[in-house]
Amino acid sequence: MRLWTNTISILLCTALAACARAPGAFVVRSATLEAGALTVRSDWRPDAQVLDALDHGIELPFVVTANIDGAGDAIHVRRHIRLRYFPLSRQYQVSTAEDGTQRSYAVRALALQAMENLRLPLISEARISEDRVGADGAGAIRMDVRIALDRDALPGALRLPAMLESAWRMDSGIWTWRARAG
Repeated sequence: MRLWTNTISILLCTALAACARAPGAFVVRSATLEAGALTVRSDWRPDAQVLDALDHGIELPFVVTANIDGAGDAIHVRRHIRLRYFPLSRQYQVSTAEDGTQRSYAVRALALQAMENLRLPLISEARISEDRVGADGAGAIRMDVRIALDRDALPGALRLPAMLESAWRMDSGIWTWRARAG
């Protein structure tokens, strides 16, 4: 009986550890809609294993999704962000696939800071959002934002470790903002 109890305790502890937020996960602090762009501020402390992969030239692909519900309008935003390091030029780069913007940084800390302060132009959604939601987001009723590592876009050799190791579970979960009635 005691063996059974110990086994159940170990399984429960393992399950709780698996459900805990990964150490390198994003934590979205705020999101605003202003001047035709979605600005997402977050905290992110990537694991040393992830930083080592980045420093060896492995591209880290992320997906930022946002659903913005305004007065009679719903906007869905999906942007693909890439963080990479080019060893020959010793430059870090943050790029957005949809509009082709690229920003280069000589220091990794600045590139990580850029990932924590994303400003994503709303290409076709901008006109809708400014007309219906308002450029400052004042007309928004609800905004859901999520940042996650795009595991399917990782190189093949990293896909299995990304599924199994907590260092690679970089997902903010859904951050929600709701307008207050009144």
